[in-house]
Amino acid sequence: MHIKRALSFALSIAFISGTATAQETPERSQITMGNGTANAIQVEGLTRQNGMSIASEVRVDGTDVSTLRANTTAVTFPAVTIEKAGWIVLHPVIDGRPDGDIVSGFTYLNPGQSENVTIRIQHPADAGDRFLAMLHSDVDQDRVFDFVFVEDGINVEDTAVFEGTRMIAHLIALPE
Repeated sequence: MHIKRALSFALSIAFISGTATAQETPERSQITMGNGTANAIQVEGLTRQNGMSIASEVRVDGTDVSTLRANTTAVTFPAVTIEKAGWIVLHPVIDGRPDGDIVSGFTYLNPGQSENVTIRIQHPADAGDRFLAMLHSDVDQDRVFDFVFVEDGINVEDTAVFEGTRMIAHLIALPE
């Protein structure tokens, strides 16, 4: 089975069953989502802040300046624990299912517990919008989020964090 289909199926099963986990994708029927003993995402007390991102570009000749303003959303988790360095990642829920092919935002985490972990989403996100928040390991330890798609499936070099058959992930709805 292609990795993309396996990950997509794992996310679907996890979404339906309420839990999922493991460094290697376990058998479909066993996957659940939630917190583990060494890895966890605290979703109680989650906050959302709206903001604006401004980016400017000056051309080499120095005469043209362009500025982009975009609405953004920041989501802050009260605490995140990860055993090995990695990321907390947001995947959108589309048509009632988490879409593991799309990354809405991510933030790097050092090993251990981090408090007030914020992920910036570079588009507006309203209260009630749903996402899958999950942990990914920095497999090659380069502090670069390697989420690479390949022709026959998905090659997620920095893989989802599992403890046994539990994927460290939660479905969240953005608060007011």
